[in-house]
Amino acid sequence: MTDVADAPHTTRPEQVAIIDLGSNTCKLVLMAYYSDYSYKQVDELRQVVRLAEGMGDANILRADAFERGINTLKNYRTYCQASGVTQIIATATSAVRDAKNGESFLAAARDRADIDPVILSGEEEAYYGVLAVANGLAVDDAFIVDIGGGSAQLSEMRGRKFEQGQSWPIGALRMTEQFFHNDPVKKKEFKALEKHVRKQLETIPEHFADAKMLVGMGGTIRNLAKMQQKYDDYPLDLKHNYFFKKEHIENVTEVLAKASVSERADISGLNSDRADIILAGAVVIREIIAKSDADGLLISGQGVREGLFYSRFVSDEDHLLKDVREFSIVNLMRRYYDNAPHNYHVRLLSLQLFDELADLHGYGDFERDLLASAALIHDIGMAVHYYDHHKHGFYLTMGAPIPGFNHREQVIIGLLVRYHRKGTPDDEGYGGLLEDGDMDRVERLAALLRLAEHLERSKAQRVRGVRCHVSDDYVQIEVIADGDVSIELHEARARAELFEDAYNARVDIVEGYA
Repeated sequence: MTDVADAPHTTRPEQVAIIDLGSNTCKLVLMAYYSDYSYKQVDELRQVVRLAEGMGDANILRADAFERGINTLKNYRTYCQASGVTQIIATATSAVRDAKNGESFLAAARDRADIDPVILSGEEEAYYGVLAVANGLAVDDAFIVDIGGGSAQLSEMRGRKFEQGQSWPIGALRMTEQFFHNDPVKKKEFKALEKHVRKQLETIPEHFADAKMLVGMGGTIRNLAKMQQKYDDYPLDLKHNYFFKKEHIENVTEVLAKASVSERADISGLNSDRADIILAGAVVIREIIAKSDADGLLISGQGVREGLFYSRFVSDEDHLLKDVREFSIVNLMRRYYDNAPHNYHVRLLSLQLFDELADLHGYGDFERDLLASAALIHDIGMAVHYYDHHKHGFYLTMGAPIPGFNHREQVIIGLLVRYHRKGTPDDEGYGGLLEDGDMDRVERLAALLRLAEHLERSKAQRVRGVRCHVSDDYVQIEVIADGDVSIELHEARARAELFEDAYNARVDIVEGYA
């Protein structure tokens, strides 16, 4: 089961390919997972199929779109065969769901591609989106906005569970075809789309007006957020858990409205294959947010595909991880440096030092949690090489989202990993994501982690615990030993300089008695 930290290692991971056939794109993600505790994405294929192209009010999949969809599924089947993937979960959403010849498409997929997509209802699609958010963000209650090619969905999550969902036929591709017939878009076309979207959204739940937490998912929303990040020279190349401010959505929409399709294709951060439909998607998002009390959107890098994966991976009845943050850190640890006795003991010693020195540093649960998280993954850089593994660990920590942690928290954890071994803490170019006092936090917490790491230098758990005695400018750390700890004492004393600088106090590390 996923939340058991000390679960036995499964010798060989399971692999599942999840295919999501949307109105605009068809994606395959390949997930490898140990059913008892960890997973990772190992591949992704993406093809623009424009399945809903030309459907119009007739709701008939056109012949060329039909063939693009089937050929993409055939390619994905070939990939799965070559890769040895036997588990395939394939779904189709708005375009196939609405099409009069949707059943014919499914029959062709089974016959010609040997893939049997399941049509998700609007409510099922919303449910899997909520599941992705519940297991990917530290959020309990939210409205979740998902803009696809054919439809837009709004789902309500309460207590991390799906409450209700609603879908409107106002996806980016559908609205582009219906309203935009000139390049650049004429003002009257833009106004007509705004009016239509507002009319559609009249059925939005009344209590949505009080919503303060909105989560956005889907390629359209992530692309818009990436544009803003590029404009701001955002220091972290991650969209998951990025907060896309309301005023920035307004600004991005205005920029897109003034540009031709070819000009949009050159905008940094925007996928060129979305250049023709992105404006309509931006209008829909803007109008949805305008009806709420939210300041913007928290971006989810996970969506329906990940929700489908969690429904298989997490055996709990509700398919919910018990603690997203703890699971994410344990998952990261397991993937790169699965030495649980050492990692957990470093966490134990780090937290003992933190608690014993509470009056000296004055920190609370926020800092304690980040220190505990960093302690579990401090050595993940060993997956690259022993030498400079603190630097390699920093890159691994910062290179991908850590579900449940915001970007500021991820930077702090990454810096603790970076400086757990040696060196004077620096913000490594991520200062723009930190708040006042954060580098002092990093320095003081890194000093504790560094001492804990070297008190566990033999990786044998011979130091059972610590006691600290504190005066104004002096700290004595009493080491409770189980056997000969001469190497641990020597290494910790040699790494005490950061502690003395961070706390402006001289430190002695002595062997104590139980």
